[in-house]
Formats: sequence, C-alpha cells, structure tokens
Amino acid sequence: MQSAKNTAGAAKSPHPNAPTAPRSESPDASFTPHEDFDIPIIWHNLDSRSDFLTFRKESQGPIERILVDFARVLESGMFEVYSVNASKHLFCVTVACEKNKDEGVMDLVLSVL
Repeated sequence: MQSAKNTAGAAKSPHPNAPTAPRSESPDASFTPHEDFDIPIIWHNLDSRSDFLTFRKESQGPIERILVDFARVLESGMFEVYSVNASKHLFCVTVACEKNKDEGVMDLVLSVL
C-alpha cells in the first residue's frame, strides 16, 4: 500500500507521462531532431495499377525539412497529390502514381526524411 506522502506527490503532476521537452543541444546546427518523439510519414497511393499502395516510416524531423523534401519529390512529376496533412507530429500524403516500386517510386519516397 502506498503511503499518503507518495500519493500526494503523484497528484501534483497533471500529466506524469507527458514527454519531456526536446534538448537544445544538437551535433549539427542545421538539423535539430525531435528528441522526445518521431514523426510518422505515411504515403497512400490511390492508383490501383501500381504495386505501391501504402508506405510508412518514422522521421526525426523537423517537419519543415520533411516538407522541403516532399516538394523536391513533387518536382519529379511522378505523383499527383490529392491530400497533404502536416503537423508537428505527423506527415501524411495521399497521392496517385501509376508507376511500380521498382520504377523509381521507392527511391523518391525514401528521399523524404
């Protein structure tokens, strides 16, 4: 049984399991990763002719870099974009692409870090 002292101490924090704030130090000043969470990157392909349907990976961000990488992928002209959902915690795109994975699709998808 917990003592009243321990129980009272636990009640002080409204979010005891909340992630800690990211640390400010970074080995590379141009890249500041999120140290307390990863950002899921999710791709959905609406074109049923392709063997590339869905892909998910994790990134250390930041989301601004992910958006720049995604813009570079769009310059290839391989994807038609239907939806983009981007926040601090998630990057999800719905696209149409008739090419298969081995036709350069995965190289482009994996270039979004």
